[in-house]
Amino acid sequence: MPTAEPSGRGWRRVVSNGMHRAGAFKPGLAVLMFLLALPTQLAVATPYWAKPGVYVEYAAMRYDPYIQYQLSQGYSTEQRTAFLVYLSHNASYKIYAYNDTYLKFTILEETDGYLTVGVRIDMSNVTVKVTVPAGENLSPIWEQNEVIKVETIPTPGNFGTREYKVYLRSLGIEGVYRIRESDGTVFSLNGTRYGHTFLWIDTDPGLVPQENETFVVFPTLNWTMKVEKVSVRDKPKKTYYGEFGPPTAMLSLLGSPLVMEGLVEFTTQTPGDLCYDPTTGVVLSLTTISILISPDLAAIGIPFASFMDERVAYDQMVEKDLSWAGLLPLYNTNAEFQKVQKIPFSRVQTPLRYTFWVSLVLLGSIVAVRGWGKIK
Repeated sequence: MPTAEPSGRGWRRVVSNGMHRAGAFKPGLAVLMFLLALPTQLAVATPYWAKPGVYVEYAAMRYDPYIQYQLSQGYSTEQRTAFLVYLSHNASYKIYAYNDTYLKFTILEETDGYLTVGVRIDMSNVTVKVTVPAGENLSPIWEQNEVIKVETIPTPGNFGTREYKVYLRSLGIEGVYRIRESDGTVFSLNGTRYGHTFLWIDTDPGLVPQENETFVVFPTLNWTMKVEKVSVRDKPKKTYYGEFGPPTAMLSLLGSPLVMEGLVEFTTQTPGDLCYDPTTGVVLSLTTISILISPDLAAIGIPFASFMDERVAYDQMVEKDLSWAGLLPLYNTNAEFQKVQKIPFSRVQTPLRYTFWVSLVLLGSIVAVRGWGKIK
């Protein structure tokens, strides 16, 4: 009987050497058996390295030289590394992080053709704005010992809701969702489909994203984001984890204007770009343009986010260094794929001195300059 065994990338089929009866062996069948005996790649959406216990972690780091550069250009001192729209407890939370931010995705188990994935987002020096329906209590998503202070924000003319502003030392958000192994589709635990995972991009020729293919789905908003193009580049890209390529690849996405009343409003088409390694499929940066609309985050209640690694932004804007994979680069992983060259990184130590009363920047400066959208 034929058997299957793992090989480098995916699976290969091994055919038994059983002999046929004399006179029943025909040339056409001999050719067929020869072809079957060749090692071949099956079209499997899940990469070989994605298995229980594996994690991939991304980071948006604070970087003092970037802050100083922005100050010299007349921008606010409060340059944030992350902004998240988080929907939970029948309330909407707008989360602003001003120090290092980490996103860690861990594959917890594999069951019946699905991978269960746990997400952990850790942020420090955080401000949260939360809108609560009138008559309902504020439901904290934070630890009480992390609270610095809580303010009530006046909402003139709006008697249906109350808004609070909460200042935190740190905040962690956790969630769990599933990925279908056959095609990389993301589902929330209640079964809602959100599109293709951003943790990897299919590398098999039969599964590579095609132009105009739907990649992100928000069923409740009747909104989609489609593939604009896939660009392969003959240059390496660096991350905090190491350097990948060449080649490297960029997946460009485009959606209709995304409007979430009171939270996010795009007046033009909504963009999305990510960088990945076409050899392993691993995503090297979840975003190259700050904006991140990801099925993996939407499935845990985060339909919109933006991230700005300030060291990457500084290198791109000041040093004109375009070798980074993007603004939310791969920070660490225990996945077993080909080794990459490690990049030494000594982060500038940042004192914990912040001013909370300066008006908040609406999006990371790159997004604001391009004028793609606004956050209310």
